[in-house]
Amino acid sequence: MARLPNVLKVLLCLCLAMSGCFAREGRGIWVVRYQMSSPQVLDQVVDDSRQGRFNFLFVQVHGRGDAYYRSHIVPRSEVLAEAPAAYDPLDYVLQRGHAAGLQVHAWLNVLYAWPYPPPYPLSPQHVVNSHPEWLIADDEGRNLTQYNQAERTRDSSEGLYLDPANPLVRSYFLKVCREVVEGYDVDGIHLDFIRYPGPRWGFNTEPLEAFIKRWGVDPRLLSVWVQSPMPDRFIEKKLPRHLRWQYYYYSLWAEQRSGYITELVKELHDEVQSINPHVILSVAVFPDPQVAYYLKGQDWPTWMARGYADLIVPMAYHGDYYRVLAQMAEAKARAQGRVVFAGLGAWVKDPIELQQEVEGLKRIGVDGFSYFSYQGMKECDAGYLQQIRGYLHRSRASLPPVTARQAGQGNPSPSILEADGALLLRRSLQKQFFSLDAYQTLLGRLGITEDALQEQLREESAAFERMTREIYAQAVPSPDQEVSLPRSVEVRSIVRYCHPKDGPLTRQEAITAMQEAYQRLKRGDAFDQVAAKYSQRSAAPEKFYLQDGWDHADIVSSLQEGEITPVIEGPNGYLIYKVIEFHPPERRVFGDLPLWLKRVAFQERLARLVKEQE
Repeated sequence: MARLPNVLKVLLCLCLAMSGCFAREGRGIWVVRYQMSSPQVLDQVVDDSRQGRFNFLFVQVHGRGDAYYRSHIVPRSEVLAEAPAAYDPLDYVLQRGHAAGLQVHAWLNVLYAWPYPPPYPLSPQHVVNSHPEWLIADDEGRNLTQYNQAERTRDSSEGLYLDPANPLVRSYFLKVCREVVEGYDVDGIHLDFIRYPGPRWGFNTEPLEAFIKRWGVDPRLLSVWVQSPMPDRFIEKKLPRHLRWQYYYYSLWAEQRSGYITELVKELHDEVQSINPHVILSVAVFPDPQVAYYLKGQDWPTWMARGYADLIVPMAYHGDYYRVLAQMAEAKARAQGRVVFAGLGAWVKDPIELQQEVEGLKRIGVDGFSYFSYQGMKECDAGYLQQIRGYLHRSRASLPPVTARQAGQGNPSPSILEADGALLLRRSLQKQFFSLDAYQTLLGRLGITEDALQEQLREESAAFERMTREIYAQAVPSPDQEVSLPRSVEVRSIVRYCHPKDGPLTRQEAITAMQEAYQRLKRGDAFDQVAAKYSQRSAAPEKFYLQDGWDHADIVSSLQEGEITPVIEGPNGYLIYKVIEFHPPERRVFGDLPLWLKRVAFQERLARLVKEQE
């Protein structure tokens, strides 16, 4: 028996040597909260993950403002109503996962608080019930609980969100995060839904008043056509001057909105580090950097540059092989050496597709993969995980080193409300490009340096702010003033989406489908039937005002009622419009108009005043 320790040492050395031969590759699964409902289900999750040669789990323990762990802050999830009171899902999966050699990261939905109500949460302790004033507001100052059913159907905000600009919201979630890190031996905290629902949201009183006080402009009046990033057109001066003025201020608004999210990420990183410096902070993000920043407030390249996040997981769920590779190549380029995992849409793609994506992503140096989701894969095919093992996990892999780092690396920028407009504009414009290469390519094509661009933006920012002082007040009508609304058109449309980075086959399939739709309409087939087969968006009637900003205004206004356009190529796909009815200009009292029509009236007055000034 005296020789046993030496034998154990030899075996240990052999194991370590063999482990050094394993691939360094993150292999994870998102485990949605419904799999946390019982020990039996979690046993199956862990066993499947171990047999599938995965090495980490993102387990959702804070999904809808509720807890799948012991909490004094957040109410226990209603999903656990039938489970024994002593059952602690997070503690259980940590014990089982660690015993199986899996890292377990606590997945927390940060700002998403509840799906569309009713029903509302049962617990009075739930944040939706205890602090309804914390809910995010739209551009009319309403939260989703104040919507009627028709409005909820049209809206795509997913549910009730909290306002990231509210210091009380940020303080609340810091406590939620602290409770998990202090109470459990988690390997990481995984943040999700740390974003705005979309550009219509985030107009709560405090951030709105802060913006108006700093810049003298109400962002609610800015054109809907500047709510999509088009930095190249701005830099090349391809927009009318009144729209360039609005794009300037919307870029400042995008900086302010994203600043609130960035501050929250930083605070959460600092909080985790102060409790346990070995716990990793990861974040699930929208994969297109310009969409994440401009529409969702997720300035994740800045988080990586400043050390606010240890690991980024772009949710590259959709699109073809070429799109996924382009998105993840850009993520790697912007990660500045930090670890990046690809979030892959296993519930919408078969294992063969994922195999092609993973092999391509490995070639460009992506460090790991997380599959959404465990339940989605099982529902898609009971043998899905076994196929993943056969195609992609033929041998075991160890996780690449993901180091929790101190924040503060990189140069912090001045406060958003303190920095000058030219500095903020340049910062925002750089973030509005899909890739850093696209930004540099544009400068090269224009034959200007970054310093020259900065000087150009400084001159233009001064001119825009002078316009604000001289004509903005005149452009905003008084409530009792009669205003003009321009000619408008009611249309129906057939839409086929196509991402700019999709490959030639995907694009050809979209073009072919739209050409077939066009030919059927020309033959006289019913619009509803054609739209049902070919359109990827609702074909319900829409009303557009024929004014600057709508790129399709000229071609649509050239038609007669009942006619259709040819297939139109746009930045995000292909469209066909059918004109239902044209409406003449009209006069209305400004104060009687809903916000979206006030915005239209403001555009008309602003455009006229700018033209007169020129």
